[in-house]
Amino acid sequence: MPNERPYVICHMMSTIDGKVASGIDGVDILADYFDLYTKTEDELKAKAWMCGRVTMQMFAEGVNTPLHPIEQGVGEQDFLVTKENNIMFGVDTKGMLRWKSNTITLSNVQDPLQLVVIVTNTTPQEYLAYLQEKQISYLFAGEDEIDFSFLLQKIQTIFGIPKLLLEGGALLNGSVMAANAIDEISLLLTPLVANRSSCPSLFERTVQEELQTKRFSLSSVQQTEKDCVWLRYKRN
Repeated sequence: MPNERPYVICHMMSTIDGKVASGIDGVDILADYFDLYTKTEDELKAKAWMCGRVTMQMFAEGVNTPLHPIEQGVGEQDFLVTKENNIMFGVDTKGMLRWKSNTITLSNVQDPLQLVVIVTNTTPQEYLAYLQEKQISYLFAGEDEIDFSFLLQKIQTIFGIPKLLLEGGALLNGSVMAANAIDEISLLLTPLVANRSSCPSLFERTVQEELQTKRFSLSSVQQTEKDCVWLRYKRN
C-alpha cells in the first residue's frame, strides 16, 4: 500500500535552552554552527524541503512590494510548473514574498530546487497572478489556514516525495506537530544559552487548545565538532 504522505523529518538546530532564533533582535545566534548543520542535513539525504515565510525571506528578492492590479481572479486551482523531486515548499499564505526566479539555491545542494509556494483560498488573487507570471508553482492547502494533513497528502499524490525535511520557524513546526505529521526530529544542539523568553523555540503554538504532549523515542546520539550534539528522535 503506498504511503499517504512523505516521511517528515523536522531538522533544526537550537541552543541548549531550545531557542532557534533571537526573535525581534534579528540576530542570527546560530550562525557559527551553520556549516555543521548542513553536514547533518546532508546525511538525511532528502530531496524536498519545507520552510515558513520568515525563513523563506532570506531567499526572496523583496517583501510586500506592490503588485499589479488584476481585472479578474485566477481561481483556486493549483498551478504546477514542474513535478520534479528536488523541491522547496515555501509557506506564504499572505502573499508577502517576491521572487527573482522559480528556483531556490541551497549552499549544500548541487542542483537548484524548484520553488512551490503553499497558499490558501484567502491568499490574494493578485499574488497568485504574480506567481503565475513568474512561472512559480503553488498549491492550495486550506480555506484560510493550512491543513497540513491535507497538504502532505497532496504533496505525496502530486510529487511522490518519500522524505520531506521540515525546517520551520517555530510556528510552522508547531503546526505540523499539532497535525501529528512529524515522524522524526533531527536536532543539532549547540553549546549556547539564549536565556530570553521572547526568543522563539523549536515548536510553538499561538492558538488556545488543550495540551497534547507528543512522545518520541531517542534513536541516536552523536557528539560532533564545536561541542555540539546531534540528537535524533522518532515518533512512537
